[in-house]
Amino acid sequence: MVDLQKALKALDGDRALLAECLVMLGEDLPGRMDDLACFIASEDWNKAAIVAHTIKGSVAVVGASAMKEAALGVELAARQEDPQAAHDRFGELRQQWLALEAVIERAARGDI
Repeated sequence: MVDLQKALKALDGDRALLAECLVMLGEDLPGRMDDLACFIASEDWNKAAIVAHTIKGSVAVVGASAMKEAALGVELAARQEDPQAAHDRFGELRQQWLALEAVIERAARGDI
């Protein structure tokens, strides 16, 4: 879920800035998601936790609270070095990413 009203409020109602943030996120997150998948697969828990934490902060700015919570789950699982939980939480994060991508596409078209 993406709460655009909450994001707009945090950005003082600046729709152009929100759209710009979303587009930039759309350029940055695919690489971070790929990195995170690799770090989880190789059980590099420190790097996985760092990337998940970065994703969490990035998506919070645009009101993607469900994705933020999913990233937190990955971060915590990585810090606990729990492979099963990390894989499960990453699956949830990936689902939330798909939902956010749709919003990013709208922003790129100027529909925000």
